[in-house]
Order: sequence, then C-alpha cells, then structure tokens
Amino acid sequence: MHPCWRPAPEPLEVGGPDHRAYVALYLTLLVLLLTRRELVRRRQELVRRLVLAVTVGQQVAMYGYHAQHREGPAESLPLHICRVATLAGLVWLLTDHPWAMDVVFYFGLYAYVSLVYPWGIARTDHAMGWSFAVNHALTLLLPVLAATTHGWEPTLPGLARAYAAFLVYLAVAERANRLTGGNYFYLRERPLLVGVPERRSGRVAAAVTLVVFGLGYAASRLVVRRPG
Repeated sequence: MHPCWRPAPEPLEVGGPDHRAYVALYLTLLVLLLTRRELVRRRQELVRRLVLAVTVGQQVAMYGYHAQHREGPAESLPLHICRVATLAGLVWLLTDHPWAMDVVFYFGLYAYVSLVYPWGIARTDHAMGWSFAVNHALTLLLPVLAATTHGWEPTLPGLARAYAAFLVYLAVAERANRLTGGNYFYLRERPLLVGVPERRSGRVAAAVTLVVFGLGYAASRLVVRRPG
C-alpha cells in the first residue's frame, strides 16, 4: 500500500512544515486569483470547469479513502462542516444559485479556523492531508471566484439563509453523532470550548456560529467589491 493511503494518519504539528505547506498553498492560490482577476473573468467558463473537476476529484479521492479502509458512518458521512460547504460549492458551480454561495461563504468561515489551527489533520505525506488542503482551499477561494466573476457579495439576507441552513445542519450533526458515535462539528471531542458540557454543546455552537457569521459579514464589507 502506498504510504499516502495508509490508515490512521498521524496529525500534523501546528506551525510545523506540513502546516506551513497547507497555508502556503492557500495563499499562493489566493494571490494568483486576485492578481489575475481580468484573466479569470475572461476565461471564467474554463476556470469554472477546472475548479469543478478538482472539486469532484477531491471528493472521489476522499470517499475512496474511506471506502478502501472500510470506515464506518462515524467517520465517512459528509457531515463535517467544510464538507458541507464543498458540496454547496458544487451546487454553485453547476447552477450559479446565490444561496449556495451564501452557504459556502458562511460555513467556510470555519475553514479559516481549521487552517489556522488544524486540529487532528493529517500530514502532507497522507492522502487525507492533501484532501484537507484541497477541500479548504476550494471552500475559501470559491467566494472570491464568485465575487470576481459574478459580482456575488455577502448580504444580511444571505447571512440569515446560511444561519437557517446551519441550524438544520447542526440538528442533523447532533443526531448523527448520537447514532454513529461520530464527532461531526466537533460537538463531542472539541479543540476549542473544551469546558462546555456535551449536553450544552449544540446551544453553545449555535450561539458562537451566529457571532462568527456576523463577524464574517462585517469583515467582508471591507474587502468584497463588485467587479468593475
């Protein structure tokens, strides 16, 4: 078996070379997207198809890994929030629906947390490590692409729609955790808010997420502009 596909990946060291490689990948792609905006606008259909192909490839590789190692529903369901954001990104790439991008942007705010503090993430010598890197780069860059090519921008109605979708997601994640013993949205084993009792974790997550979405919206007003 190739080492990248071995089971039980070792978590990376926060701030170590693997972590820096993931951050560098995201920053490099962001700089390219921002500095080549006119080219991206002119060739947006080609860019869309390339991003779609990468997204589908990442999903196939990730779930192929789960299937190869016969991981059960506690690990393999598409219920981690960044996976949900990626699926919403697929919907946007196929349909251009603004509501899908609202979900990508607001749910994707948690991808920034994971990128800064990648708790339990595999290293660069493992398939799931690169799956994490590609998944998070897509989640974080798709709103920039939507703003560049379609003039999309975060709005308060979009925030309300995304928060309603999050409450539905949270209820599903809580139910899935009880049924499978999983840790979706880190409601059981948490890298942050470790002192919160499990029975209150859902309510705390809902309140914290509303604050996160609000801060994300406020910050976006400083940087998101319609393309000229």
